Amino acid sequence: MESDQKKKHLRLRAAFGLSLPDEKQGYNPEAWLHSSAHIQPLNVVEKGEIPQMQTNSPTDTIKQAISKSRGDILKLNGSWMDQLTDPRVVIREKMTLFWHDHFACRVRSGYLAQQQNNVLRQHALGKFGDLLHAVSKDPGMLQFLNNQQNKKNSPNENFARELLELFTLGRGHYTEDDIKNSARSFTGWAFNPVSGKFFFREKVHDDGLKTFRGRKGNFSGEDILEIILEDKQTARFVMGKLWQYFVSDDQPDDDLMASLSTDFFNSGYDIKKILFGIFTSSWFYDPRYTGNRIKSPVELVAGMLTQTNGKFEYPQASLFVQRALGQVLLLPPNVGGWPSGTAWIDSSSLTFRMSLASVMLKNGETTIDAKDDGDVNNETNRVKEKKITLRVNWGELAERFVRATADESLSAIEYYLLARPGLKASRQVVRNYAGGSTSDPEFVKKAFIGFMSLPEYQLS
Repeated sequence: MESDQKKKHLRLRAAFGLSLPDEKQGYNPEAWLHSSAHIQPLNVVEKGEIPQMQTNSPTDTIKQAISKSRGDILKLNGSWMDQLTDPRVVIREKMTLFWHDHFACRVRSGYLAQQQNNVLRQHALGKFGDLLHAVSKDPGMLQFLNNQQNKKNSPNENFARELLELFTLGRGHYTEDDIKNSARSFTGWAFNPVSGKFFFREKVHDDGLKTFRGRKGNFSGEDILEIILEDKQTARFVMGKLWQYFVSDDQPDDDLMASLSTDFFNSGYDIKKILFGIFTSSWFYDPRYTGNRIKSPVELVAGMLTQTNGKFEYPQASLFVQRALGQVLLLPPNVGGWPSGTAWIDSSSLTFRMSLASVMLKNGETTIDAKDDGDVNNETNRVKEKKITLRVNWGELAERFVRATADESLSAIEYYLLARPGLKASRQVVRNYAGGSTSDPEFVKKAFIGFMSLPEYQLS
């Protein structure tokens, strides 16, 4: 039983919960990490569909290009949501989601958004240094943080500032001069809007002497990235975010964080190695770290899909749910990414969260109105699909969970769905709700709805 509990905790954190195939697998973090880490790039937006929005283009051409790009991003959103629940790639997809938040970026072009998402996916379990270099040269990031406009006679500091504050060192570990001089080093970094590829504009690069973090030289952008990676503070900063994502919103004691950060740094920023160290540690399975994290909206929805093996009938419904919950894939609110922990919960969002299982699993229509975020460029503001249809094979789930008695069946379902046992009163509510069922599939369906509607289900 202890190994089963460990397996469940690992799946809740490193994936989106237990799935039906997990029944056949034991607790083996190394084997599971390997088996669910395959790379499966998204490929739903063709390269030739990069919108060409030159300043001298006709207004109608620009509008058509913008509209098509929005549609491509919505198509990409649906494909990624489907892939998040694929057991063959789930740990890589969970890490791609992590890096998507860490390197938060809103890309106007559907093709460039797909390209960036695949860059994150490719390096998600590799070396952080390789990922950092790749993202820094990614056209979507260069566009989002205005490095296309970063030239030696008029440096733009947007990318340099976010690189230091949000991506690597963290606030308080650099100076304004570090920002200015690193920005000079990134002058000339750009991309070709036709090919969607990075290129270096040597004529607008500032090759003069620069001072960065106490060192002097004719630094290039690559030099700046390497200097940052040589600083152990980068390992500590990234490790802190990995801890929050996989373990707890509460930071560990200084000795444990120092040990993890040192291991991460000494490994050459090996992401897969540090994750394996976490997942095989004894403290990762300590009761204080189980059922203590509030699921993000995407984790909540992906968990429901994973545990029911369900699929949205219409992509528009998936988008409506994401927007109503406040987290739309590929559209982070700003470069700082999404909130976490209790920031996801307020009176209106909690109401929708608690009713979501009933709406999704009954193929119902929600009374919730997803608020317009005020962004005229956000295509999801036009999504009004409140009928949420989910395809679930309840007969298959009944075969898996029905036992000799109703109480035994409920216990099996509760264990499968919840991070830790629910309250007695909560179990009684579910028992009463499912008790009047006239068939096994109906009983299991009502039990799933009941347990997924509990406050305990909001936790991983």
